[in-house]
Amino acid sequence: MRTRADFNREWIELVKETRRKFGDSLEEAHDRILAADDMRRLVAMRINRDPECRKMALYDLREYGAKSRFICVDDRIQFRKKDGQR
Repeated sequence: MRTRADFNREWIELVKETRRKFGDSLEEAHDRILAADDMRRLVAMRINRDPECRKMALYDLREYGAKSRFICVDDRIQFRKKDGQR
């Protein structure tokens, strides 16, 4: 059975591989990955269920403020835009 740590590790590896394959910055890799509807659905679910994912989304909120890809509504984190982009 896969654990939360497995899923988190897979996300990190996906970002690393995307950066390597396309020469993207960290933010560009996130933009590219989150452009896919399926990935946005998975991420949206995980940021409200997994403490590590929530921590990363809250960091994005603090770091980028009004330019964050996330917003907090009634203690739930959501994508600011439907396409998951900044």
